[in-house]
Amino acid sequence: MLKSDLYILLRQSRINNKLKNVSGLLFYIEGTFFQVLEGSREDVSELFVKISNDNRHTDIKILSENSTDIRDFPDWEMAYASPSLKDLSTWAGLNNTTNIEEVLKDLDTKTSKVPEFLSNMIKHVEIS
Repeated sequence: MLKSDLYILLRQSRINNKLKNVSGLLFYIEGTFFQVLEGSREDVSELFVKISNDNRHTDIKILSENSTDIRDFPDWEMAYASPSLKDLSTWAGLNNTTNIEEVLKDLDTKTSKVPEFLSNMIKHVEIS
């Protein structure tokens, strides 16, 4: 994806999320997106359907789904970061991982690791 296309997507996401009172975090790593969404169950579900129906997205997976009264990042309509694969691997507890597919496979098969992974993502990334 071209950087200009990514920034257009990011800008539109921020506008849409603000209108829906959804907050989020978007990571882009080696052609793969990770996204965290927060808001009412109805608003997040509606947004997820929209994302799922967009033909630019393929192989969409939900790693974790939780209910809480407190958001982790209420002020981010859509924060953005592009960490290194090494950072992502470390956050997932996979220090010797060499590709994004290994991280995804590990998180998909060991779902108990997902909350700590998400927490590490949020804590360690510099947001733009």
